Amino acid sequence: MEFTAPLYIPGETDLTLLIGPEEVEFEANYNILASQSKFFEVACHKHFKEGQERVIRLPDPEVEVDVMVQVLEWLYRTEVEIPKDFMDDGPAENILKVLHLADFLQIDGLIKEYSQKIGRALRQSPTPTYQWAHNGTRLQNLVSILNTTYQLGGSTLRDDLAVYVKKLKTNKVVGALTDAASSIEDPNGKFLQDLLYAVLKWNPLECQNQSTSRDRMR
Repeated sequence: MEFTAPLYIPGETDLTLLIGPEEVEFEANYNILASQSKFFEVACHKHFKEGQERVIRLPDPEVEVDVMVQVLEWLYRTEVEIPKDFMDDGPAENILKVLHLADFLQIDGLIKEYSQKIGRALRQSPTPTYQWAHNGTRLQNLVSILNTTYQLGGSTLRDDLAVYVKKLKTNKVVGALTDAASSIEDPNGKFLQDLLYAVLKWNPLECQNQSTSRDRMR
């Protein structure tokens, strides 16, 4: 199966990838994959059977073909694009799948680029209305994406979060975001710290109340 990317030249490859239970075949270049993925660097080592045969199998059904295509495109220099509706169910699910596959393949650069582009998308997103924030699962999806990027070692998004929280504050829907964050099953501590910073930055009265409470406890 072929894909399109700036550095990909069909036919000029030296590595075969067999993806999923159906073993969908991709042709790739060892140097390009191994230089950006610790997984492929180890798997292609000459001491392993895969390295000698130049065939790597990823039979896990969770490794979806269309997600692998996106990862391969990035490895061959296609930039990450975050859609404007990235908080909707479909786009959000796709982002999470790409992030988890990048983590499995140990492609740190892809995770970092995704986190940076997500931060930029937060800054460029329109101001959420009350109806938008309380209709559907968009903010829950956003929290899942942000928490995952932090868990996987993506870039810190504290300032980007602060910009987005300010937009939420315009229509008094910051609580919808914090409610979504409170329901995370496995929250990342750094993400919660940065979210708290963003919330308190635009709520000085809340900061003052928390400071007063701490003083009383001393």
